[in-house]
Amino acid sequence: MKLNRIKQLQKSISQPLLIKKSENLFYLTGQWFMQGFLLVKKNDVIFFGDGLEKVEDIKKTDRLKYIGKYLGRSKKVVPEDIFTFAEVHYLRAKCKGLRAKIERSPVDYQRQVKDPSEIELIGKSMRIVEKVFGQVRQQLKRKIWTEEKLAKFIKEAGFKLGAEDVSFPPIVASGAGAAVPHHVPSSKKLKPGESIIIDFGFKYKGYCSDFTRTVFLKSVTPKLEKAYNQTERAYLESIKAAKSGMNAGKLYKKSVDILAEKKLDKYFIHSLGHGTGLEIHELPNLSPGSKDIMENGMVFSIEPGVYIPRIGGVRIEDLVYLDKGEVKKFINAPTKLKDNIV
Repeated sequence: MKLNRIKQLQKSISQPLLIKKSENLFYLTGQWFMQGFLLVKKNDVIFFGDGLEKVEDIKKTDRLKYIGKYLGRSKKVVPEDIFTFAEVHYLRAKCKGLRAKIERSPVDYQRQVKDPSEIELIGKSMRIVEKVFGQVRQQLKRKIWTEEKLAKFIKEAGFKLGAEDVSFPPIVASGAGAAVPHHVPSSKKLKPGESIIIDFGFKYKGYCSDFTRTVFLKSVTPKLEKAYNQTERAYLESIKAAKSGMNAGKLYKKSVDILAEKKLDKYFIHSLGHGTGLEIHELPNLSPGSKDIMENGMVFSIEPGVYIPRIGGVRIEDLVYLDKGEVKKFINAPTKLKDNIV
């Protein structure tokens, strides 16, 4: 059990919290469950699970329907927002007078700030990414690949290096497909001169990595060269500007302003980044109008992109973290255009 994390959570809540999300259960207990619920009160913690699962140092009951027994007279509880209305209806049916209001879990907010052990695990996951990308560069020099086959190679290479899973299905997008941020790899062959967006990540001991580079075979067109160089500048300047205490929405705007200098801002169609940890997408959100405030210990992506319909796209992404007010990178995979023409 992660007692320090549970105590921190107990200080932040005013009403009992009912937790279901597997990542939040793991974060608080150090265990993964097929099914289970954790009721966190100011001065108590109760685990609801089947007959086989248990949590060290936490009292357990098999019957979630008896939740009212543990809520006291107020009958108030806050189920985190992964609960369905049907599940809450069930709880109300089993506990007369239950007052349940679904809200985003405070655990999601607590998980924004990583402790040193979490940062170390994400760093190990990113180093697997770095090694796999090195292998990808060599493979692209040796033969012609299709998007699908290269995506499969990436996945298998990560497993060989110790990854337990992928953070998400690897993306290999080339030509016009590179203008679609979440393109699904196809049987299309990679061709010289086209932009090739390679976006992937792995899980290591539960923690995700996320990484993107755009590469070119042999040559690059003037239009894509312009897009690449300005995207790289937005990436570098955003990393340089990120500070503890900064509003995440302002960081997004800075990247947009840099792309606007070359009239490329209209082709930037997603956020600048997102938190990453036990889930690939977590808080904070580096998006338009975001009110999230950057803090030391936050791990997040910086991923500006330019997507020109029917032409192609460019995206450069790394996970970084804040330490002593400044950004630190996990890896140093090359971002210069000349280093990404293979």
